[in-house]
Amino acid sequence: MFSLTGSGLRRAALGAFLVLGVPMLAACDNEGPAERAGESFDNSVSNAAKQTGEAMENVGNAIQDKSQEVRRDMNDDKPN
Repeated sequence: MFSLTGSGLRRAALGAFLVLGVPMLAACDNEGPAERAGESFDNSVSNAAKQTGEAMENVGNAIQDKSQEVRRDMNDDKPN
């Protein structure tokens, strides 16, 4: 007999999802406004991350250049 509690109900819910839910998700091929908004958001985040990474790289290069300049100045000030 079928029990409405415990694992029987969980199995029935999982079975219903697999039988009904998965094909419905697979049938969503057309791109709606939410999909376009999500892609736009993803692109914006990706672009911001890229720009932030480039800015961080520029800062790192500037720090290296300045430290080399300071090192050269310190070596020039040393008495022989």
